[in-house]
Amino acid sequence: MADFLIADIGGTTSRAALASQGGRPERIVTIANDSVDGPEGVLARLLDGANQRPHTAVLAFAAPVNGDEIALTNRDWCVRLPDLSARLGITAIHAVNDFEALAWALPQLRPDDLQPIGDCALTDGVKLVVGPGTGLGVAALVPTRDGLHVIASEAGHISFGPAYADEEIVFHRLAQTATPLSAEDVLSGPGLAALHDAMHPGTLKVKPEMIVRQARAGDRDARATIAMFVRLLGRFAGDMALAFRATGGVYIAGGVATGLGPLLDARLFRAAFERHPPYEPMLKAIPSALITCAEPGLIGCVAVAERLMRNA
Repeated sequence: MADFLIADIGGTTSRAALASQGGRPERIVTIANDSVDGPEGVLARLLDGANQRPHTAVLAFAAPVNGDEIALTNRDWCVRLPDLSARLGITAIHAVNDFEALAWALPQLRPDDLQPIGDCALTDGVKLVVGPGTGLGVAALVPTRDGLHVIASEAGHISFGPAYADEEIVFHRLAQTATPLSAEDVLSGPGLAALHDAMHPGTLKVKPEMIVRQARAGDRDARATIAMFVRLLGRFAGDMALAFRATGGVYIAGGVATGLGPLLDARLFRAAFERHPPYEPMLKAIPSALITCAEPGLIGCVAVAERLMRNA
């Protein structure tokens, strides 16, 4: 029998799996959230037909985690952990923020789980994960005398605005639909669609995945939108690297970033990442990489579960 049930409950898509101590997630199920009624439906899909169930579960939620009641930030789902435990027959359920789980995953990632962005080699020090998906998440993995610690945050909701003249009109248009404008309003799936509308007013509204598809096919407007998105993502990642002094590297995650594939131009990203005077030399030395494996949140949940077992 597996030691843990693990799940990464996102705003659009959720993943659940089983895992044993020292191993990677197994029997992974990936579920479109529109196909189930809530987190219980996600876990029920995984456990359907199982004769035995793990006694411990670690669940990562795209939401602030404070106490036993959790409401997702970008979806109308709310769950009470004691009720979930009773209904599923799982003795201990531990919840973490989804980017907290991603941060715990960083030491467990293998070279083939990552795609370098730029030439810097990943090093020791504070590591940061930044991810545009349904929302925008940020968390830091901090080495201390007592071992590694994770700082979860809601940095995706900080105010965000233009830095250069060619961005002024774009942000002016964006601010007409979202005030105050946050980083998540631009650097997310819905943000990519809003950015496209602001850069190309009067054109048909298209979904984020269609913008990416059109850009891959060579559409000029879609390519311009993607280029601006990558520039702004690089700048925000540089902002966060300064805020956390993330000398150990900045890792980019999230369905939107991974979905860009080769459209995530490393030179454009790094130019915006480093252009923070007077700290260009420090940022130039900070490496960055794209997390390419499909289940980093689940890997982080395994790491959290193992820590809980060691500290029990």
